[in-house]
Amino acid sequence: SFMPHVFEHLAFRSSKHLSHMRTMKTMEQLGAGAMCRVGREDMLYYFDCLREYVPVMLHLALANVLCPLVTDEEVADVARLAPELRMLLDENIEGSMTEMLHATAYKDNTLGHSIYMQEEDFPKVTPENVRAWKDKVMRPDNLIVVGVNTDFDELCQWVARSCGEFGFTRPKEELPPLPPMEKAIYTGGDMRVSKPNPLCHLMLGWEVKDGWNGSHLAPLTVLQMFLGGGGSFSTGGPGKGMHTRLYTSVLNKHHWVESCQASSVMYADSGLFTVYSTIAPDHAGEFLKLLARIFKGLNNISSEELQRAKNALKSSVHMNLEMRNVMMEDIGRQLILSGKVGNTAEFGAMIDAVTVQDVQNVLRECLKSAPTVIAYGGVQSVPAYDAIKNLFQTAAPPV
Repeated sequence: SFMPHVFEHLAFRSSKHLSHMRTMKTMEQLGAGAMCRVGREDMLYYFDCLREYVPVMLHLALANVLCPLVTDEEVADVARLAPELRMLLDENIEGSMTEMLHATAYKDNTLGHSIYMQEEDFPKVTPENVRAWKDKVMRPDNLIVVGVNTDFDELCQWVARSCGEFGFTRPKEELPPLPPMEKAIYTGGDMRVSKPNPLCHLMLGWEVKDGWNGSHLAPLTVLQMFLGGGGSFSTGGPGKGMHTRLYTSVLNKHHWVESCQASSVMYADSGLFTVYSTIAPDHAGEFLKLLARIFKGLNNISSEELQRAKNALKSSVHMNLEMRNVMMEDIGRQLILSGKVGNTAEFGAMIDAVTVQDVQNVLRECLKSAPTVIAYGGVQSVPAYDAIKNLFQTAAPPV
């Protein structure tokens, strides 16, 4: 649904308790920062402020989430902005390709539905439609509240007090059921957008079965760090990843590769392992053969290389969790994805337990799925989809 995108731009406006102006003035006086971000499985309303102001800001944020006014004027503002927002999204090539990747990988179902407004959605952005979606989804029984650097018992009291003031006092059992969560169905496929561009942007994806809750989570993230990648020219420094396979075998040897990066994205019941690269258009076919050779070459992984990838991954986890906003979002995402929260020691143990065979097996498992191929820019030399599919079906490291 595109509605989360609408609410991203309606966030922290007017609620049944404060006008838009009073909301802005209150945050300004408290020196608080606030934002809203939408994802495929969640919406995040985030604020940071001094600890003594948490009761005030929490009340304000919960009012915005649970009982926003959604006035005709506010919806009209978003509807008026919609074409401009669409244009800004289209100008972000990597972001647009990530959207195309999901739309193609999960064609016409669940994770494949766009979370951003398309041109055909603009007429549907009406106050009635927006309010109906809010009443169906944005409810206390569908809400997770996470606080970092605040007292847990006090947080619970403030949340309960706010929900009581807003009139949300009915037991969960008496509320109408939430919309059921459909299972994501991976399809794979091909999408090409020819544009006047000096480079060919290529994004390849394969399914990670069962996503966050599957057995492939730790081996896949180690594989991702092992392959690494980055830009052909970037400032160095410790832990830059200059020893990763995509650096040593691609970026250091082939001048026609501008950038090449392995990554992954996980959801509750599915996930994607991806390689995103920008290359000289005439070398698209050559690049795909090179990537297939690198995958096949993973039958030769030294213990030193594996340990380096594990160390880099653990370092990345610890470094990211030093930021309080990242920790807060991470806790919320884990609760949404699995209903529990793991700590760094548990993730460290999972990473340490990964073997060379685990890394090879997870790549073999991913390559069994049909690839998702997204090409943008100078796409004239990108081979046919069936040729790419056949190439990667035989690219798994030998057993």
